[in-house]
Amino acid sequence: MKFLVLILVLGLRRLEVSWPQWLTLRSRHQTWLQSLGNRLGNGPLLYLLAVLLPAVLLALLGCALQGFWAQWLWLLMALLVLVWLMGGQSEFRHVDELLVRGRMNDPEGFAALASEEFGVTGDPTEIAYQEQLSERALAREFRVFAVIFWLMVLGLPGAFLWVMNQAWLQRVGVESSAIATLHRWMSWPVQRLLVLSMALAGDFAAVMDSMRHRWFSLANSDEAAASLLLDAARAASGLSPIDEQSSLLERMQPMEELQGLVLRCVAIWLIACALWVLLA
Repeated sequence: MKFLVLILVLGLRRLEVSWPQWLTLRSRHQTWLQSLGNRLGNGPLLYLLAVLLPAVLLALLGCALQGFWAQWLWLLMALLVLVWLMGGQSEFRHVDELLVRGRMNDPEGFAALASEEFGVTGDPTEIAYQEQLSERALAREFRVFAVIFWLMVLGLPGAFLWVMNQAWLQRVGVESSAIATLHRWMSWPVQRLLVLSMALAGDFAAVMDSMRHRWFSLANSDEAAASLLLDAARAASGLSPIDEQSSLLERMQPMEELQGLVLRCVAIWLIACALWVLLA
């Protein structure tokens, strides 16, 4: 059932579907926390009622809804919850649109889209700009892998807990709290499996070399984790450094290679999930 829900959601997110705002709004998780926070404040009670309690209720519902018709009801609920967690639009679509603007050699349109979707501002022809954009794009796509992992390991409650834990930290911003430590530990196995997938999809030896002495380190922030993943992706793709005098079209090559690498990793993960279901 988990694999069926995952495949359906990933397919639906690639379609041109007019989703309601509560499923597509980028701040939908923060809106949920804000609506409860206005009444309960930002203390432990809000975390308990907005993050932990829904995860427990999802686990109880999954156990309670048995039987043919009950399973169809659970499938519908799981689809809605997972689309709400992941969003109605695929992260890969936004990167595809950026690549199209780059191939058209449209710096103004490229910069506008990058600012709107990824919050990156500046000159698209600068190396630092491209690096920041690649890091932001990879960090957003990493969320897909995290949801896939925890959905398969702990079911819908696990996926809900990971997403809402991250939303809570973005709202509160406490890096040294127990919740932040929980988020880092929940992200750690996903990062390592994603790096291993990049190695299998690209240059295995180069990725292993780039991860030397870093396999067991725990990133102290999402930015540090994104930087680690970007280093592994560059090693897997075998890209040479960008020339300072290169055009926007030429600077699109690393992002295009990164997009292809991540899509190959998605295929590897889906195959692994299918094998998991068949052998379970």
